Amino acid sequence: MIKVKEYTSHDLIQLRKKLGLNQSEFWKAINVTQSGGSRYERGRKAPDQVLLLVELVHERKIDLSTPTKRAKLH
Repeated sequence: MIKVKEYTSHDLIQLRKKLGLNQSEFWKAINVTQSGGSRYERGRKAPDQVLLLVELVHERKIDLSTPTKRAKLH
């Protein structure tokens, strides 16, 4: 089982500001609408899947925007 990092609404705002992103940019990177992200920043509990994506994309800098190249099996 994957351990999902817990983020408070304050943590999410601080991370976004640290990265110099507005709400639209920050949340679009993980396929969440600006209005949805705004709710999480105002205190609504984000699903674990969203928190995992925040960690992978914004903290670990993993680019999920392009499909991974698969090695050909011979």
